[in-house]
Parts: sequence; structure tokens; C-alpha cells
Amino acid sequence: MPCPVHTDFFDDNCPECRQEYMEMKGANEPAVEQGKYKEFTEERAKKLYEQVMLQYLKAGATEADAAGKAKAVVRKQCAIRDMPCWPWL
Repeated sequence: MPCPVHTDFFDDNCPECRQEYMEMKGANEPAVEQGKYKEFTEERAKKLYEQVMLQYLKAGATEADAAGKAKAVVRKQCAIRDMPCWPWL
């Protein structure tokens, strides 16, 4: 559930912001294997891309900058998991 107070940014001191951030990262979901990151499907990647892009747009970035930064975040998640990126990245 999104924080009703901090709509433009995450506040590290706000419990609701921290919970929203953890949910976005999938922290409450079981890991694929012990010590490994959760499976990163294309559907999950597109959802992350959309959420990150919206955060950058809310922060005042242009659409092109927000898209580029959001794609970089998704590519980083692929790199962390040592998996190839999708063609749309």
C-alpha cells in the first residue's frame, strides 16, 4: 500500500514508506533458492520499469530521461541475477 504522506519520494524514517519499498522489491516473497535473488520474469521487469519510470517522472525528469533511468534499473536487476536482458531494454 502506498504511503499517503510521502507521494513524491520514499522517506527512510517512515514505516509506511519502508513497507512500500520492501513490497516493491519483493522482500516478503520467498527466494528461489537460499541466498539467491527472487526469479525476475519479464512481467515483473515490466512492472518494475513502470513503477521506477513513474517515480522519476514525479520527481521532475523528462519522459526520455525517466525511461532511460528506468531501463537502467531493470538492466541492473538482470545483471545482478546474471541473466540476459529482454530486447525492449
